[in-house]
Amino acid sequence: MVLRASAGSLVVHDIASSIATDVIGQVRTFGSSARFTLGDQLIRAAVSVPANIAEGCGRGTITDFRRFLLYARGSAQEVLSLLQVARRSGLGRRETIVALENRTALVLKMIVRLYDHPPPDR
Repeated sequence: MVLRASAGSLVVHDIASSIATDVIGQVRTFGSSARFTLGDQLIRAAVSVPANIAEGCGRGTITDFRRFLLYARGSAQEVLSLLQVARRSGLGRRETIVALENRTALVLKMIVRLYDHPPPDR
């Protein structure tokens, strides 16, 4: 079955991209040690979520799309875990970190839903 979806048409991609942007902003507030350890890993994981969704769309088949959604889900789980570590360590603004955790949890739910119900052919 052919997939005819673009990342730009998926709300989950938009939310994941905004999370990645906000994560980058928060990491800039970390101290230098945390910025180059936890921060780098957090940024890589956050950027990976929308990148994998986009790559899945570009592959063109439902099977490939689902495989890349699983990669995106794994990266989103990593983001959630690293945000929890940052919050517990007192890094960044607590309110912002909690909001990022909540938005990441939403993305996780959306990825699962999209995996179960991929976009229809147009």
